[in-house]
Amino acid sequence: MLKTILIVDDSAMIRRIVSQLIQRLGHQPFTAENGLQGYEMAAEVRPDMIIMDIEMPVMDGFEATWRIKSDQRTAHIPVMFFTALGSEENIKQAKEAGCIGFLNKPICKEELSQAILDIFGTD
Repeated sequence: MLKTILIVDDSAMIRRIVSQLIQRLGHQPFTAENGLQGYEMAAEVRPDMIIMDIEMPVMDGFEATWRIKSDQRTAHIPVMFFTALGSEENIKQAKEAGCIGFLNKPICKEELSQAILDIFGTD
């Protein structure tokens, strides 16, 4: 079943690569280049899942996720952080913001596919 997945990352190259992987997995990608745009897109598009970078200009991933999880329109959307950062402080802050897990940079198709399966099951 087709899922919509919002990719929020300040790197155009990463947005393009992850979008291509998502399309190859049979889903519909949408992109945003910073946390504020990501929050606004989440409210507009209401994706089935969000992949959120942490370090971005304008608004970081922690703040954007906190806003998404605080908004009744988007609170139900699962958010996975997508980052090279993995300190205990980052993990704690991410969980407090409402994320459900982490994807590591650089991403591979298998890891992304498994994360999507973990969230949506096999439908």
